[in-house]
Amino acid sequence: MFEVLVLAGAVSAEFLDTINYAICRVVNDYLGEEASKFFVKVGEYNLEEALRRGLIKLDPNLGPLDNLIAVAKYLESAGYMEKISIVKLSESEAIVEMFGVSVTKSSVDLLKAGRHPSHYMTNIMLATLKKLGIQAELRDVDFNEQDRHFKEHWKILETAR
Repeated sequence: MFEVLVLAGAVSAEFLDTINYAICRVVNDYLGEEASKFFVKVGEYNLEEALRRGLIKLDPNLGPLDNLIAVAKYLESAGYMEKISIVKLSESEAIVEMFGVSVTKSSVDLLKAGRHPSHYMTNIMLATLKKLGIQAELRDVDFNEQDRHFKEHWKILETAR
């Protein structure tokens, strides 16, 4: 159903977290409150490039949550997180749990400092839905900094189909 390419080589989670902090800090310094809009565009451009390179394949004939699962598996295989679980509650709602998220410390530090984190996974997933003509909302359900664990509730609001 989905094809996910496993990338050769590995970059440590600590390196990703450090780079994420540095990039987010600079973006916040230069853009201030506009930083969150910048990160939305990063998600959109990253999706386009990943699609162009064949790293992600979307199938408009499948439901939106099934396409999000494909993107999630890409992020997992790329080392952005150790494991992701998407449990469908219905065709329009799901619980998304991310374990071992590489950018946890940087994101928490940025939030504590009143800055915008990249919300990388969220923005690439929202870009995926946008590409499919779908809008969604999400809310945080649970977060554990020490375990680098996040839990979100996603709900599909509108589809173009």
